[in-house]
Amino acid sequence: MLLAMALLIIGLLLVAYGADRLVFAASILCRTFGIPPLIIGMTVVSIGTSLPEIIVSVAASLHGQLDLAVGAALGSNITNILLILGLAALVRPFTVHSDVLRRELPLMLFVSVVAGSVLHDGQLSRSDGIFLLLLAVLWLLFIVKIARLAERQGNDSLTREQLAELPREGGLPSRSYGWALRWSSCRWRRAW
Repeated sequence: MLLAMALLIIGLLLVAYGADRLVFAASILCRTFGIPPLIIGMTVVSIGTSLPEIIVSVAASLHGQLDLAVGAALGSNITNILLILGLAALVRPFTVHSDVLRRELPLMLFVSVVAGSVLHDGQLSRSDGIFLLLLAVLWLLFIVKIARLAERQGNDSLTREQLAELPREGGLPSRSYGWALRWSSCRWRRAW
C-alpha cells in the first residue's frame, strides 16, 4: 500500500512537471512556426494532454477493465470543461473570442451527442471506434483549415512582447513517465 501511494505521488509530480514542459514546448512551436496559440492548444496540447487517458484506456481495455477505459475518457472531458476552465479563470480571468465559441461550442456539443449515441446501448464496438477515430481525423483537418484561414487573415499572430516571453525549450517525456507510474500505482493498489 505504501509503495502504491509513493508511486501515485511521484506519478502526479511527474505529470505536473510534464504539463509545464508541454506548455513550454507548445510555446516553442508557436514561436518557431508562427502558428496561432489557439491552434496549438487545440491540436498539440490537447493531444499531448490526452496521451495519459489514451494510455490508461488502452491498458484498461487490454486488461478487460472497460468501465475504467470509458470512465477515463468521459471523466477527463468533464474535468477539462469544468475544473480546468474554472481554475484557469480563477488564476487569471480571460476573454474568449466569440468566433471561438461559434466554432468550437457546437462541435463540443456534437461530440457529446455522438459519444452518448455510441454508448447508449452499453456497447462500444470496433465500428464505433473506427467512426470515432474518423471524426477525430476530420477534427484535426478542420483545425488545420482554420489555422490556414487565420494565417491568411493575419489573426492570432504573436506580438513581439509575447514572443519574448515564450520559452526556448520544453518536453513531454515526463508526462508519459508520470502516467505510467500512476497506472502502476493503481495496479499495485488493486493487487493488495
